[in-house]
Amino acid sequence: MISIKTSKKDIIWNYVGTAVSMASGFLLLPLLIRYLSADELGLWYVYVAVSNLTQLFEFGFSPTFARNIVYCLSGSSRLSKKGAIETGSSSSVDWHMLRALLATSKFVYAVIAAIALIVACTVGSAYIAVITQETGGVEKWISWGLFCLSIYLNLYFLYSISFLRGVGDVASENKSKTYAKISQLILSAVLLMIGFGLLGASVGFLANGLVLRLFAGKYFSMHEEITKGIASDSSPISKIEIKAVFSEISSIAWRDGAVQIALYASTQATSIVSSLFLGLAETGMYSVMLQLGTAVYNFAGAFVKSYFPTFQASFAKQDVGGMRSIVMRGVSAYWLLCCFGTLGIIVVVFPLLPIIKPGVEVSVPFYLFMTLYLCLLNHHSIFCNFIIGMNEIPYMFAYILSALLGLALSVIFSGALGLGAWGLVGGQFISQIVYNNWKWPRYVVEILNTTYFRMLIDGCAWWSERLRMLLKAS
Repeated sequence: MISIKTSKKDIIWNYVGTAVSMASGFLLLPLLIRYLSADELGLWYVYVAVSNLTQLFEFGFSPTFARNIVYCLSGSSRLSKKGAIETGSSSSVDWHMLRALLATSKFVYAVIAAIALIVACTVGSAYIAVITQETGGVEKWISWGLFCLSIYLNLYFLYSISFLRGVGDVASENKSKTYAKISQLILSAVLLMIGFGLLGASVGFLANGLVLRLFAGKYFSMHEEITKGIASDSSPISKIEIKAVFSEISSIAWRDGAVQIALYASTQATSIVSSLFLGLAETGMYSVMLQLGTAVYNFAGAFVKSYFPTFQASFAKQDVGGMRSIVMRGVSAYWLLCCFGTLGIIVVVFPLLPIIKPGVEVSVPFYLFMTLYLCLLNHHSIFCNFIIGMNEIPYMFAYILSALLGLALSVIFSGALGLGAWGLVGGQFISQIVYNNWKWPRYVVEILNTTYFRMLIDGCAWWSERLRMLLKAS
């Protein structure tokens, strides 16, 4: 059995990875605007849109593989489609089962990446041919060819990230992502500045996937106990075993994928509705508020997300006390950081907006409303991650129905009733608060034999004691 625990390094690198991921797009944007023509810039964002679409093909397999690797390393004797995991009496790792998991992961991602590549090269190429029919030159096709290759590699190499998540190495996962983003930014910047244009941006995007795989593989190989254990099993992995593993994990994977699509509809898709019913100026400000609110909950959630592998390992060992401790500390920290982040945006960011763009007006009440909705949405999503960490996913239909109801109410409120951006968020808010916002936190705390407010009070008390000890030591 391999011990999986979250360290301070994991937490720090999770925050670094979150910050770099958010910042890289902002840093690349001025370079794209400066060195690409208006047509090239528009074409680049078409490339990115196609890439984002193909990411949906991943459909929940990455966290599913990672979760089952955690179970295996924690002593599970077999995989399970749902619920409790059987643990071997010898408390040893079934290295053959782990190898079967890793082999299935590579196979599944190879298939997913191949399908995405075919779609990009056919449908994507046809679309680009239509929108660029008045634009000559072969550069667009060379850059698009490199971008298609990047799409394939970025999806295929997701298996390496699943491996790191599975061994609980959150720090190395985020190091790999950080170095990959930095490499993309530097290479894109250099090539854009020396005149490679759209081709340079595509080369940078390709570098992201290659560097990610390079570092992820390197960090995985540094787990000597695991690599030696894998090497100790020389039995071949048959096609029947790969099929059996896929059969066990796919039922939850596709449900998790459906949940992610529903979550996308409840957040980013609202910008599409906004563009239909609001003016361009209001849509732009709405998108800014959405981006700022998203930054707050990503910042607040980074701490608790660092502990997901540890929670899964505790579940595999049936350590309810350990699970309760993680939820208690993580959720209390989430709300404290939400408050801190929201205040920080108002105090630091809002005063800068008129300097960046003179004449811009921001509504603090609307921002607070938007952020409250997003933080509550991410709050119950965190609890749903705890639920899926217990190898079940009872919330899929609730997510889908809430997303559909939210979109319908947003259209009615912002369109028919003319409530603008307030109606847009209000429709989504109502659709989530009637069920999801309270149902899934209560679901988890009942399993952990506590109450939500008891857990929150104990968590705040734990953090207060930690702060007191820190101040005393200084």
